[in-house]
Amino acid sequence: MKYDITLDTFVISDTHFGHKAVMKKEPIRKLTLKYSGFTRFDELQVYRWNNVVGANDKVLHLGDLYFDTGYKYLPRLHGEKILVVGNNDIGKFKRVEKMREWQVCHKLKLQIPNAKRIKARLRAKFSSTQLKDPYANAIVLDLDGERVMFSHFPVFNRKKDDRFCLARDVLDEAYKLCGCSLNIHGHTHTKKTYNRFCINACCEELEFAPIRLRELL
Repeated sequence: MKYDITLDTFVISDTHFGHKAVMKKEPIRKLTLKYSGFTRFDELQVYRWNNVVGANDKVLHLGDLYFDTGYKYLPRLHGEKILVVGNNDIGKFKRVEKMREWQVCHKLKLQIPNAKRIKARLRAKFSSTQLKDPYANAIVLDLDGERVMFSHFPVFNRKKDDRFCLARDVLDEAYKLCGCSLNIHGHTHTKKTYNRFCINACCEELEFAPIRLRELL
């Protein structure tokens, strides 16, 4: 499956629909809700999403889509959507796959020349088990003169003893072998990577609304 991603595609990450704990972990959510006129943060996110995304627009979501009852908000979101599976989507994304408006990427997808050669080099370096790690998900393609890796985890940025290290080793190596110049990612919320080639697409950084890639770039 080839994913149709252009400069007009919207991007966002880490919406965490239905996740109560994230309201404490990311205080900007409570502050935004306080001055929004809404009583539920999920309702605010749906409103802001639909305020910018039309029915025929494409949206790339870079993982951690929903928790628990947050699934009920997904049918209300405008657009044709692609989900790059994040760590909190494991065990949930198959439900998303059944929705007509969603495509789901749960592998490393290279949409660039010499993809077969690059995958062969990855197979030479990593075991098949590690390459099939359920967290090693990304889309790599050329866009506006840049070679971009779209992933949930940022590359070359992790805490010590990261429990997703096997998948992140694969993503880091793929980023290098593909000759990527940019990594558009989620996962970190309001935390900075301080890598100039990393662009944080978490919703906290985008005022909780998807943004077109041409604007982000």
